[in-house]
Amino acid sequence: MAHIERLESECPPDAHKVIRPPENEVNATIVVKVEESEEQKYGIEDLCSVLALMSDKPLLYCNESLKAKIEGQKAAEEIEPRYLQICADTQGDSNPAQGEAFIRYSDDSQGPAQPYIDLTQNPEECKNFLELLQKKQFLIIDTTAMLILRSISTVFPWDRLLAGDFMRQYERARGLLSAADLDLLQDIRYGRKDGYSIKETDPNAYQYLRLERKLFLQYPTEDDD
Repeated sequence: MAHIERLESECPPDAHKVIRPPENEVNATIVVKVEESEEQKYGIEDLCSVLALMSDKPLLYCNESLKAKIEGQKAAEEIEPRYLQICADTQGDSNPAQGEAFIRYSDDSQGPAQPYIDLTQNPEECKNFLELLQKKQFLIIDTTAMLILRSISTVFPWDRLLAGDFMRQYERARGLLSAADLDLLQDIRYGRKDGYSIKETDPNAYQYLRLERKLFLQYPTEDDD
């Protein structure tokens, strides 16, 4: 098992909320799509450690095989995952990236169905992320984006302009990433490589990593009770 860097916030979770009450409402729920290939490459222990960076109660979209492995490891990582399940009879035939889904809990109970948008299949929709946050729906994102978009979603209620600036930075940085950059960023997150050594050799990956760490440290979020 590799060492997963546990970044510590430089400010309390609500430090950006004390100036004034929220002006914008977040109604969407962020879901992290987890590919089995990520578990096969890094192992279930490290995968669950990375998911814990997102939340103590991450909402995940994955296949049943991976779900079973996560369930077997969740106690060790002290996480309480929930899982998104697509309503097969409502999935859009013309656009499989949209339809309806519901949350299934570890005890097999489930929440109400509501619309979802899979931003991993519809990446062009990500430019509307702030608008999508205001609608009651599930927003499925990948593990590469999860920490940045989570942080932006915590800024948005209090400062739409700042959140918009961060989104533009994210879109620029993400748009420059090659497949090799994405692999490198995963290796850094999983402790296989040092993130501080890539500034000169991999400038695009470094720019993305710098933004991720800046937002993660400055704009943490609190888990729901």
